[in-house]
Amino acid sequence: MLEGQHTVNAEQLHKFYNRNNNKPQQHINYDYYKPDDIEQEINEFISYSEVKFELKQCQQEYNEQFSPWIECNENEKRDIIQNCGDHLDFLNDEERLRAAKILAYISLGCYGEYRGIERKQEHLQTIELNNQLLFKMDILAVIRQCLNHACKQLETPSVSCLPELVVIHCKEIDIHLTILFLIVSFNKEGIKDGGLSEFLFDLVVRLKEHFTKTFPLKKLMLALHKVLDVSLGSLDESYTQLKSSIRTICNLPLVADKANVVKCTPEELFQFYHQASERYPTFTPIKPPSRCADPLTATASIRLSKAMGLYKASKNIDLPYQTLFPSKNQQPANTTVANGVGKKQLPMETNVLPFTKSSAVEPYSLSEASTVWIKHLYISVANYQIIYEREKAVHRWSRWNDRQQQLQTSEEWDDMVYHYLNPEEQRRIKRVDRLYESIVPNFQSIVVVVLKLLLSTVSIGKDKEAEILEDINVTRNRESISKAVSGILLLLLKWFKTSHVLKFEYLSQVLIDSGCMLLILKLLGLQEVALLASKNTDDDSQSFLGFVQQIRPSDGTDDNAQEIYTNNRNLCWSINLLRILQMLTKRKTHRILLLVQYKSSAILKRLLKVGHPIVDLYVLKNLKNQVPFMGRKWRSANMKTVSAIYSHCRTSLNDDWLSSPEGSADIDESAMKEIGLRLLTRLYNGQRYLPNILPNMDEVSGPENTLFYSNGYTAITSNNTHDSNSKKLPEYTLNEPILVDDVELDVDFKRDYRNWLERDVYSTDGEDEDDDEDEDEDEDDEDENDPATAAENNFDIGTPVPDTTPLPLSAEDLAHEINKLYIEELHREFEEKQKKQELLEQQERQLLLDQGGWDSPASSVPVTNSWGFPAENKPLFDDDEDADEVEPEFNPLKDINWNSLTKEDLERRLSIVEQKTVQRWCNIAIDDERYLKVLNHFEDEVVPVDDEGWPI
Repeated sequence: MLEGQHTVNAEQLHKFYNRNNNKPQQHINYDYYKPDDIEQEINEFISYSEVKFELKQCQQEYNEQFSPWIECNENEKRDIIQNCGDHLDFLNDEERLRAAKILAYISLGCYGEYRGIERKQEHLQTIELNNQLLFKMDILAVIRQCLNHACKQLETPSVSCLPELVVIHCKEIDIHLTILFLIVSFNKEGIKDGGLSEFLFDLVVRLKEHFTKTFPLKKLMLALHKVLDVSLGSLDESYTQLKSSIRTICNLPLVADKANVVKCTPEELFQFYHQASERYPTFTPIKPPSRCADPLTATASIRLSKAMGLYKASKNIDLPYQTLFPSKNQQPANTTVANGVGKKQLPMETNVLPFTKSSAVEPYSLSEASTVWIKHLYISVANYQIIYEREKAVHRWSRWNDRQQQLQTSEEWDDMVYHYLNPEEQRRIKRVDRLYESIVPNFQSIVVVVLKLLLSTVSIGKDKEAEILEDINVTRNRESISKAVSGILLLLLKWFKTSHVLKFEYLSQVLIDSGCMLLILKLLGLQEVALLASKNTDDDSQSFLGFVQQIRPSDGTDDNAQEIYTNNRNLCWSINLLRILQMLTKRKTHRILLLVQYKSSAILKRLLKVGHPIVDLYVLKNLKNQVPFMGRKWRSANMKTVSAIYSHCRTSLNDDWLSSPEGSADIDESAMKEIGLRLLTRLYNGQRYLPNILPNMDEVSGPENTLFYSNGYTAITSNNTHDSNSKKLPEYTLNEPILVDDVELDVDFKRDYRNWLERDVYSTDGEDEDDDEDEDEDEDDEDENDPATAAENNFDIGTPVPDTTPLPLSAEDLAHEINKLYIEELHREFEEKQKKQELLEQQERQLLLDQGGWDSPASSVPVTNSWGFPAENKPLFDDDEDADEVEPEFNPLKDINWNSLTKEDLERRLSIVEQKTVQRWCNIAIDDERYLKVLNHFEDEVVPVDDEGWPI
């Protein structure tokens, strides 16, 4: 239908936008995806102050004990390294520190023997050869032991209280980290499976409780980032190839041109099906692929949580980031959000038989739209994994039964998918899984340490150009820490998501609950990133390789070079933080609403001034998520930003982020999805790594309410043996009855249960049948006197207990019986009240006749109140026990002392008489004889009347 029409693709939009966009790209030469070379890494690792003060000491320590390195043969070099390695085990702090400095001098390539720019390549080659020799002689294992020992010394109270010892141990850690970094940099293949990343993360965890100001944090973060980059791998082509291999094994189609593809998720597909079915009940959707054919597991809902047995647990899940880091703005900016009322809840007009071209079933446009949705359906590996875990939880009973009968094979994702990868990819995935298993119990501590480091790097205000050595050194350290920490978080998120999406989600939840989103916005908002990207904090003459090559400092006359200077470190950590923010909030409406409340759009828009295409891309991606909740005023005032989003960001099939109306955010639904994801994440990680976070199951109560979800993983007892019998749930299934024969009943209940059933359960006789009981007793006596009857009824029996299934009762019959009981009780109550009311009125009427009216003398007959009841009687409806006490009725014609009667008292009594006269007049019939008694004051007066008899 649309084949002959011209369409506009994303590439044409991008060209049109760039042609009309005059924004300068001054940092376009920086390649974010290109890794740093070894020279940049070494210069960044060694600080300027260390070059000035420490390198000469290392060179001096070596020259005092050994001959020049260049003159030694291979065996002599090995002897020197072995001698220094043995001295690292000494108890004397000075001996250990001296040996560490000599090893650092060797690891840095014996720089004292290669001075001058002409020997640059020779020096770099010596650095590589020396570190390879150190690795062959197993110095890395010794360095790990020394690092562990030094950190334990810092944790000892007797050492931590002495500043001199703290400085010595921190200096020792600093030198060991330098050696470790260089060995890792030149021996990448040898340290991939050494468990070095787990060891360094353990040091990070220990920093939370035992932090010292002199600890070399920058070197620890740079070394950890380097180890992760080597062991897990960079985010390069090999990473992309691994993801493609996983998709192929899952039988998911590969996407060739990702830039121009238009996608829709399974959840969006079923949302379209639901809306189409509401509008057109005759709509027949196209069956989606079997991997997402069930709408129950493809979309998050309350019905899904009930089917998974986690509905009760969902009521106890809170969202800590919403309470720990609240926004000052209670509502999203320019957005009216109703309580759970969004565009999905708007009533839609139903067309039962719409007019179509061919038949009266569904319109052609709707069937064509269904075809388009199926064509563009994209099932990611993350969607596949989440749907698979939901199905496992929904079918938990049958899976439990099959597992007990050993009818089911392994259900682990590793055995199903990763077993079919090539050997190199399998080893990489196993390294990721081993790292995750090692650090997942300490996620909270790791996140706290790295986020505090990020917070410490914030420089408030616009920094001036650093001219003093210490200022440059501090600024470079701050930049290096920001780059390393952001790179560590990005690598962990990316690789954990590649391994399994619920590993990524668990780390994401810990980051968000620790305030990572707000911290990222503070880092980007409190600093002028556009100025930091152009700020020159590098001086080649003061760097390590510049010191060795004897580079002279520049005189600052090259103005053009300063204008186009690009600070790679600041650009790198800025892009890393934007990518992390986008990963944490992608397709998470509840988290995006929190960003809107933080007013993050103003911070993100300011980053568009940086002038780098990667920065612009991830800024626009983050803004695109927030546009649906920004309101019309913001959209109309930021049309340039909207145009940039259209030209740079990938388009999805249901992209209504610009046309969505205000107030379309369903807070309750977004919170429900967030809670559902957290429950599934706890279920997955609790089965494998953290049993204490397993959610409670709806069907099972008691101390074993989480063991059902163990998925075959049994708890390890104190004897390190698997106890498979002590914590084993009953083999319940959905198709077999649950036996309760082992329930022990009380003896009294067994003796009296027949009488209890007859009296309180099965008996429906009314009170009006009590008189018939005597006749029944007489008949029973006659039967007992009859020998034949006594022979047949030789046992006592009451109302028989039904032993067959009762007759079915329809809903109408049940409603009729319930209404019958209610109406009968209601009529009986009103009849009793009506009889009581008539009796009281009759007594009052007789009392008034005997009393003779207001002008008759007082008698001993009790006075009635204003409602016509005797004063001593209670009202008819006296249900309120907490009602105020009523004062006794006052009779104005009684107890009158004419000697002391005042004018006010007389007027008060006459006013009461007038009120009572009106009340009595309204309460009697017009033909009552008391009617004339009330009007006796007007008997002698002639009142003019009109033609109809009414007074004029």
